[in-house]
Amino acid sequence: MTATVNNHMGLKGIFNLKFTNVKTGEVREHEFTNLILNSGLDRVAAGTLIAGCVLGSGSSTPAVTDTTISSILGTSTSLNATGTSTANTTTPPYWCSYYWTYRFLEGKATGNISQVAMAYGTVNATTDAYSGLFSLALVKDSGGTPITITKLADEVLDVTYTLQLYCPAADATGIVDISGESYNYIARPTQAAYWRADLNFSSVGNSALQNTFTGAIGTQLTYPSGTSISPPTSSTLASYTTGNYYRDVAYFWDLNAGNHASGIKSLYLLMGDSNQTVWQIQYTKVSDSTSIPKTAAQRLTLNVRYSWGRV
Repeated sequence: MTATVNNHMGLKGIFNLKFTNVKTGEVREHEFTNLILNSGLDRVAAGTLIAGCVLGSGSSTPAVTDTTISSILGTSTSLNATGTSTANTTTPPYWCSYYWTYRFLEGKATGNISQVAMAYGTVNATTDAYSGLFSLALVKDSGGTPITITKLADEVLDVTYTLQLYCPAADATGIVDISGESYNYIARPTQAAYWRADLNFSSVGNSALQNTFTGAIGTQLTYPSGTSISPPTSSTLASYTTGNYYRDVAYFWDLNAGNHASGIKSLYLLMGDSNQTVWQIQYTKVSDSTSIPKTAAQRLTLNVRYSWGRV
């Protein structure tokens, strides 16, 4: 049985380039959206998203299949600031964001900049080598027109990359088979105010914080109702296939776990190496609307798919 949590956790990235003249104090800023590459979407499943910034003078329009940035001017691994940024939990679609700021000191990457990228994995600021690219963009003006910006020898450049993560606004619904019985399911984000956009789906969230409940699921800001029963005994993350942009997790309850006279109505689950996303799933039997029965004589495995893509 696989309950697809949703086929689209939306991702959107924004670049901000801030030039500061160390002699005059003059500041120039440009802000524009980026293209999250296919290799960037794959990186969500593999580990830390951002490890450095790369500047280039190439002018070709980025494509999702790009893996390199041309005519490199310079690379920075000098992380000047990082952390959670603005969020929206007022009206759906809810979203959160996380930012990374990399600094290029005066005399570094001097020249004409027309492209900017964020790199992951191993990044060498001396040789400009990198493992792969998460995002790539042409530098643009306020109207969205590609432009070239000159970094002067006496300017410091701070490149801030902000990644926004959007909760799916609509529930994912369907019917699954559990032990030969058909169950309706409703999958929905929960506790959206606690989501983090620095995704790392290389492992499942803290299993001790997950749980099963006897009541129905709540809103996207609240968790399930009813009596909490117990967390899963274990969770197993399936291997990732390049280009899939989803991860499957098998949650297992052994004989002494998840048992309650009312049965299991809802799951409360976390996904991500640092519990970046939180989910809830409700099950009701199609024939009579009852919950999943579970006794000390039964073992239970439920499979859940977490998927993501561009906004």
